[in-house]
Amino acid sequence: MKHKIIFLDMDGTLYQTENDIIQDSALDAIDLLRDKGYKVCAATGRPLNQMKLILERVRFDAYVLINGGYILDKEFNEIGAYPIDKKTVEDLVNLCKEKQFGLMFHFGDATYIYNDFYPMYDFCKYCNVLDSLFYDVTQTFHKRHRVFNAVIMTKDKTSLDEFLKAHPNLRSDLINVKTDGFCFDIFNADNDKSKGVEMVLDQFDMTWKDAICIGDSTNDIGMLQKADIGVAMGSATDYVKSFADWSTTSTYDNGIFNAVAKILKEEE
Repeated sequence: MKHKIIFLDMDGTLYQTENDIIQDSALDAIDLLRDKGYKVCAATGRPLNQMKLILERVRFDAYVLINGGYILDKEFNEIGAYPIDKKTVEDLVNLCKEKQFGLMFHFGDATYIYNDFYPMYDFCKYCNVLDSLFYDVTQTFHKRHRVFNAVIMTKDKTSLDEFLKAHPNLRSDLINVKTDGFCFDIFNADNDKSKGVEMVLDQFDMTWKDAICIGDSTNDIGMLQKADIGVAMGSATDYVKSFADWSTTSTYDNGIFNAVAKILKEEE
């Protein structure tokens, strides 16, 4: 076989965000890949604690978590970590206090809501991750632990853009999940899933030439572009698809299985 490893986005690619359901055909695709000798890795914006239902059915050979900020091996040992610096985290807390933005932080294996609990609660209910959340009334958890990602809810995008302009070490990705376009991932500007993928490739003594990546969102662009084969799911926008080698049908139409079947046929 030409390739050795595959990285799968989670939400909207491997399963449906609103219920974490993995189709049997997706599990069959993973089995096919493993039977052929491929390593199968997760590449997601989620922290580990928000993959509970997935891990009940699938264990991966490595985990690229929180948009490349936190990387674990198959035994959940840390391969690499790239947290947001503490001063910037404090600035995020102060911004959201002042502007009354919803704020949530991912800490690797824990997630804490800081501001506007109920809007963020409703968002997390839709994403089926309520049982992995804590509410930090004191808003001090970040002072003792590493923050890898912020999730901000606001319709005041002008204020958020001004904050990001003043903090060029950060960037944002829009989360399009029933939030009327006002929920954003905030993380290190020079970090994305591709940086985490590179750490895993180094761990296995591989290169991008060995890799296949499948995803659907803007946070997947880096790995789709760098992989020897980048596959965009049918739910991806035309912009995301422009960085991939080809696209396939959506998750709901056996997309992963169709993509894997095509890849394996071309590998013969």
